[in-house]
Amino acid sequence: MLEGTIKTYHGDRAFGFIRPDSGGTDIFFHLKSCSPGLTPEAGARVTYNLAPDQRSGKRQAVGVRVLANAHPVPVLTRYVRSPRLQR
Repeated sequence: MLEGTIKTYHGDRAFGFIRPDSGGTDIFFHLKSCSPGLTPEAGARVTYNLAPDQRSGKRQAVGVRVLANAHPVPVLTRYVRSPRLQR
């Protein structure tokens, strides 16, 4: 099992992306790949396996589970530039 952090989750479309602890590209996951009762949240620490998508062949996370006793990790989803100081 691999570990990572949920980077984003789009509840209206029931999918999101996991940032793997090992680095590399973010991994797609769908709500149907999560353990029953799991409501994904950005920053949640999870375990998962990888499997190819049946249609596209791209890898995706399956068997997504929240790590026990894991505290959500803050995830920076967008860089916000602070206002410039004016003289």
